[in-house]
Amino acid sequence: MEVALVGFLVARLLSLAASDPNRIPMTENILTQEYLTNLKNSGYNRNIMPDGNHGYGSPVEVLCTMHVLDVTKVDDRNMDYRVTMYFRQSWNDSRLSFLEQDIHSVVLNDPKHIWTPDLFFVQEKEGYHHSITIPNTFIRINPEGEVLYSIRISVTLSCPMDFHKFPHDKQKCVFMIESYGRTRDKLELSWDRRRLNPPITVNEYIPLLPFDVREVKENVRHAKFTFGEYTALEVGMIFERKMGFFLTRLYIPFLLLVALSWVSFWIPAQMIALRLSLLFVLLYMMITIASGISDYLPPSSYTKGSDVWIAVCETMVFAAFIQFIALHIIARKRMRKNDPEAQTVLDLDHKMNAVMSEATTSAVNIAASGLKWDALSSKRIDRACAALFPILFVAFNLVYWLVYCTGH
Repeated sequence: MEVALVGFLVARLLSLAASDPNRIPMTENILTQEYLTNLKNSGYNRNIMPDGNHGYGSPVEVLCTMHVLDVTKVDDRNMDYRVTMYFRQSWNDSRLSFLEQDIHSVVLNDPKHIWTPDLFFVQEKEGYHHSITIPNTFIRINPEGEVLYSIRISVTLSCPMDFHKFPHDKQKCVFMIESYGRTRDKLELSWDRRRLNPPITVNEYIPLLPFDVREVKENVRHAKFTFGEYTALEVGMIFERKMGFFLTRLYIPFLLLVALSWVSFWIPAQMIALRLSLLFVLLYMMITIASGISDYLPPSSYTKGSDVWIAVCETMVFAAFIQFIALHIIARKRMRKNDPEAQTVLDLDHKMNAVMSEATTSAVNIAASGLKWDALSSKRIDRACAALFPILFVAFNLVYWLVYCTGH
């Protein structure tokens, strides 16, 4: 009786130990280890492609997805941009199936044990695979042999940019992913649309300073070469330039300076020093601002939108300066013709030094006093220019903002 009781207790303890939930992970770990050991001993060759999705001889279908984590820079001068992403590939390899084992999935951190597609980024300039604190690689194998291969990478990609509308430009940068050595009849690439989410997702909080990521589109193309046809996954990213910097550094300052130049038309023609000084200062400030902002302009062999804006604004101020000089020259010629007594004063003014002194200032004032007989006509010309110049500038703004902002 005692022997039977002891045997019952031992059997009960063994059953409790077998049902201990703490043993389940250990059992799965042991089965995973056995799976990897059997894989090595089965003669699996990672250099040989698996059978196709529709049997031997059909192409292996690789489904891809992508999540853009960050766009760290868009470089106008080098015409490239840097993207950090999760790039995921999925395919089926029947040699890796383990339906007879009680394992939900096998997780690996090193892809060297299995076959992987030979994909590359066509427009890549440089890139690296993140490895802090461990290589950022994830491989999961399902019992049916479906493989999910996910890596975290940063890639610098080239992008031919068009700056005709700078700084109102939108840049469309396209890069493609292809197989390096497998033609379409061996390996077929496509975007994974088996889930509700789109195949390409983008982080909503990308702190990209000069641009906004407006849109990301995916496509599939087929590239034909003399040695075969390849499948290419195409990704198009549209970057829209932010206008805040150029509004405060270029457009608003030039608008104010052009508007200030119109004040010169309301200054009497006899006040030569004040009127010339105002226009000289405005023109100098425009040239200084344009030179300072040139460091932020991308190099190009054609005329950009910013070049048109700077050129027209400087021309408006320079035209106001030329208008006053022409008015003054015409008045001097009329004085020589109609007032011989003023010839002595005008000859003295012609020999003056460029540096103003008290003597030259008084001489200029004497010459300017001779303009009183023509003050009415000078005033009429100034008033006409005071109306004409703003009208021309407003018309230019309408055309400029319509062309460069809307494209019409």
